[in-house]
Amino acid sequence: MLLDKPMYKLPPLRFWRTLIPAAALLITIGLLSKFNYPLPDYTSILLWYSRLDPLLLLSFLRNGEIPGWLWLPLAMLLATLLAGRVFCGWLCPLGGLLALLGSVRSRPIPAWVDRLKPFRVPWLLFLLALMAWGSGWTLYLSPFHLLTEELNRIWLGQFPWLLLAVVFSGLVIFPRFWCVYLCPTGLLFSIVSRWRLLRAKPPQGCIHCGRCEKICPTGAAVPAASQTTADCLLCGRCSEKCPVDLFDFVNHRSGNPALAAGDVGFTRREVLRSGTALLVAGAAAPLLMKPTAANPLRPPGALEEAEFLSRCSRCGRCMRVCPSKCIRPMPFSSGPAMFLTPYIIAREARCELTQYCQQVCPTGAIGHLPVEKTLMGLAEIDHSRCLGWSQGKLCLLCQEQCPRHAIESPDKIRPQVIADLCVGCGACENGCPVDSPAAIVVKPQPSRSRK
Repeated sequence: MLLDKPMYKLPPLRFWRTLIPAAALLITIGLLSKFNYPLPDYTSILLWYSRLDPLLLLSFLRNGEIPGWLWLPLAMLLATLLAGRVFCGWLCPLGGLLALLGSVRSRPIPAWVDRLKPFRVPWLLFLLALMAWGSGWTLYLSPFHLLTEELNRIWLGQFPWLLLAVVFSGLVIFPRFWCVYLCPTGLLFSIVSRWRLLRAKPPQGCIHCGRCEKICPTGAAVPAASQTTADCLLCGRCSEKCPVDLFDFVNHRSGNPALAAGDVGFTRREVLRSGTALLVAGAAAPLLMKPTAANPLRPPGALEEAEFLSRCSRCGRCMRVCPSKCIRPMPFSSGPAMFLTPYIIAREARCELTQYCQQVCPTGAIGHLPVEKTLMGLAEIDHSRCLGWSQGKLCLLCQEQCPRHAIESPDKIRPQVIADLCVGCGACENGCPVDSPAAIVVKPQPSRSRK
């Protein structure tokens, strides 16, 4: 009989623990793969998804802006205050990759790794100080921006050096090494999690079998202290493996008084190391922020160079969505301040002025600017190389290619640039038949917008 059949039970926690982070990873990859011409409306989900990161909010606040999506990272911080590192354990796409890595090859946490714990807070303060002083590198290390940039490098046929380093650390050391010790977003959530309301704890009756410590992916299970540390990802593995079924999520303020103090405090050594980190950040900031190359040709709507470098997270989304693939990452030779930031080589490809790069930029480094207000650069004609000016030959390919009708030829032979109409898209330089360098070249301007 039907009544004799067992009732349907929900899948166990380990099923959701694998499914949800893996889904976060696959959704990120899937949405990023759709960054093509024409841009689907649903790809904006990735933009909103990345706004869960409080580091992105800090970058806007640093520039004096209060975004309309303020509630998203604040809600994430509130969830962290209630239960701990919910984002790291369940929602982070890079964490989803490392979680899958841990399910394939789980490794115990080496004992020597504990020596790095006192340096985590100074490392976070170092990165936050760099952000406060105008460096975009901190945001690049956050999970959304790192993952999208590295995936974009793969699509561009380049070597994803940082992503492979993260995966390598997970294989060699332990799967969540990056999350616990290096990720700025994870470290920020870890600090906030020190004051969390709920935490897993083994109350009286623990037999100290050590199973929870061995199975914990972050080393957060500490039965001797009758609590979990701020690195707890709420994965529930400790509860599953406990032979006496003692692990439970409780309000720590209502129980053991010693538990109420928990891991909230900061030691004197942490304070001293943090001060040293701030001094090092002050010395390193000028090196990471000083441009070492000439003013490059940036995507349409890009802010002025100094502000652009402070905001750009090098996520590569503008490169991915560009229909003509004219946006490229700057090489290492350009210096640390400009390395991996987007720029355009007009000779190789022209900007189509679709402004998709403005729609997908998560940090506002590429602002929303109408085409008529855009000033990527100005085209300049080298009369000594132009076929019309130097040889009197009929060419005018630059005039034909210009989408803004910014090139005219009163005598039907010698082209002239109308500066008020030129936006610097590079169509003229890209279409010039003269061997490199072209006879017409787009020169970047100090100001990137028209008044």
